[in-house]
Amino acid sequence: MKTISIIIPTYNEEDRIPKSLEKISEYTKNDPDKYEVIVVDDASTDNTSETAKKFESKIQNLKVLRLEKSRFAGKGYAVNKGVLASSGDLILFTDADGSTPIEELDKLQEKISEGYDIAIGSRALQRSSVQKRQSILREYMGRTFNILVQTLTVKGIVDTQCGFKLFTRESSLEIFENQKIFDFGFDVELLYAATKKGLKISEVPVLWYNDPRSTVNPIKDSLKMLIDLFKIRLYYSKKDGPVLDKLFFVAYNYRTFWQFSIVGASNTVVDIGVLYLLTRLFGMGPISANLISVEIAIIWSFTWNSLWTFSQRNTQDSLIKKLLIFQFVSLGGYVVNQIMFLLFFEMVGIFDLFAKVLTVPFTLVFNYILNSRWTFRDAKAGKASWYYYSILIMVLLVLYFILTNFLDVPFFGR
Repeated sequence: MKTISIIIPTYNEEDRIPKSLEKISEYTKNDPDKYEVIVVDDASTDNTSETAKKFESKIQNLKVLRLEKSRFAGKGYAVNKGVLASSGDLILFTDADGSTPIEELDKLQEKISEGYDIAIGSRALQRSSVQKRQSILREYMGRTFNILVQTLTVKGIVDTQCGFKLFTRESSLEIFENQKIFDFGFDVELLYAATKKGLKISEVPVLWYNDPRSTVNPIKDSLKMLIDLFKIRLYYSKKDGPVLDKLFFVAYNYRTFWQFSIVGASNTVVDIGVLYLLTRLFGMGPISANLISVEIAIIWSFTWNSLWTFSQRNTQDSLIKKLLIFQFVSLGGYVVNQIMFLLFFEMVGIFDLFAKVLTVPFTLVFNYILNSRWTFRDAKAGKASWYYYSILIMVLLVLYFILTNFLDVPFFGR
């Protein structure tokens, strides 16, 4: 006999959860040992947990899991925590409003017994019986979203969003352990990950009653869903996949470089803008003005790379220490910048602002490599090779000194 865990994600469901649990208690009472019911309270502000616990006398294996508010908060996170806390051979998650009657579980179990790894309820199949329909706007949103889903991620599934899905523990647990999307797109991620693993999915028409008390915002949440689809393609992209997959792979696996580059682009605007003001409005020499513009850009760059590019890394260093290291690395970046600027402006004779632009790729790559491996190095990667990085920067300083003497340019510009 296969045991079944029923996961119910909830948020402020004090009014609706009693009706759902009452029906589940009736459904499971003839074979209580077969079922485990886990109500996951996603940091509700009402009495959802207390209300659910009142059914402990009616449902033999009832657990109420209370989550505290976190950055992962959302239905997908509640489902994930419920699944990981479950023990059943089969795992069902169903909405707290009971929009799909628990009796429809029998249909999904039939598909599992036929050899499918996952059976999902569907409101969109021709044989589905939608007892209460959504508004025209929501139905239009659903159709549009499914077109995007079919185009970008899961093909062949008509309804990915129905909150009534049954998984075999043996083949699907790894998917939940590696889950990354916890917002509206979590259903799509689970199914997309399953297809990547080669799991068999059956879409089953089910009874469904629309509850008009939905908190979904047609505009804001539609945008979130679209973003989630792109995130899924990024997370599950493969280097040896189709062309689109390869593009997503490069975008995701080198994301810190692209983020660093975006910061670098804004940094360049600040840098060149300050250089323009100093040389054109204040009449300062290009080399001296370049020194000042670079330092202002360094402060700008450190701020945004700390807040965004490397914000997920556990560096364990204080902000002051990181700033000092960043300044030292930026000294090396400045020297690289000055060396290239001298070559382009003094030796080749290129127009100063254009020469400045040409220095950007060299400075960007140098700063990214050293800051990624030293300033913002993740603690898991071990200690940074600061000794060798320091020697490299000193060698660059010596080279710059030689060049300034060779070109008869003052060390700090003119």
